[in-house]
Amino acid sequence: MSEEKKKGGGMKVLIILIVVLLVMGGAGFMTYKYVFGDNVTAETKPVSAEELSERSFMTDDMTTNIQDERFINVQFTIVTDSIETKEDLELRKFQVNNVILGDLAGMTKSKLTTKEDMQKFEQTLREQINGLLEEGEVQRVYMTKKIIQ
Repeated sequence: MSEEKKKGGGMKVLIILIVVLLVMGGAGFMTYKYVFGDNVTAETKPVSAEELSERSFMTDDMTTNIQDERFINVQFTIVTDSIETKEDLELRKFQVNNVILGDLAGMTKSKLTTKEDMQKFEQTLREQINGLLEEGEVQRVYMTKKIIQ
């Protein structure tokens, strides 16, 4: 009888071990999909120029003063994740312009000179404009015109 208890106890341990390993494997797989899943699909799905154009919102030409008593003339193209998001941004145009002008007011020529500085500024704008949206997202902001005087 004691041998039967040992076999039964060993079987329970084996079953528990298998269940734990399956749960850990499932959790690991879900973590992998969460961390790497979106990046893989985004890189493998090319976007046509027409689709990109349909999802892009272009700001008006804006001229404003910057911190070091200079003027800047800029224009941006904002790429969204969908046509609906683009239409929402068009309705929020005044808010988008306010974000851009507010950020430019605190900038100097030296903060807008290099490519890295421009990319940081574009990323900052992207994050702030995403904060305005209830649904959808801005995927990228491009500075398409920049004249500093």
